[in-house]
Amino acid sequence: MQLRIALAGAIRALRKQRQLRHEDLSDASAKSKLSALERGETSITLEKFESLAEGLRINPLALLALCMSQQQDTPYPVLIDAALKQLQAFEKEGGLGILAEQLTDGAVAPRKPGKPQNKGSESVVRELKTAGMNQSQIARETGLALSTVHRYWKRINATESRADC
Repeated sequence: MQLRIALAGAIRALRKQRQLRHEDLSDASAKSKLSALERGETSITLEKFESLAEGLRINPLALLALCMSQQQDTPYPVLIDAALKQLQAFEKEGGLGILAEQLTDGAVAPRKPGKPQNKGSESVVRELKTAGMNQSQIARETGLALSTVHRYWKRINATESRADC
């Protein structure tokens, strides 16, 4: 089931349970948009999702849990428990500090231009290159895209050239 279909069902159930009319949710979304949401014909932004949850008098996380539960045919307590464990692991591994670094003054912090590098993958390519494997073999062995292996290969060659000078 698509998530937007699950959202449609959750909106309908919450409106019915709470005896809300479309007009009661006019702050959250236009009546035509709300009707389309309830038919599973459209999606919404995160900001609109939050506003809709507020209008339905439910925590946005609880609304998402209801939707995901229907989509995955899994009881919401199981999903919440799994999410809690992932969040705890994220925190234990320093993720909250990394997250804080990504945001400054209510905006996304600027980052260096270019693609983020995976030093672990580059090290693996370096080791396999040293062991005598070619780029195609390394791509098959590691599951990395050949273009990624080629990029690391060039960087390794450039580093080795500078070291020889």
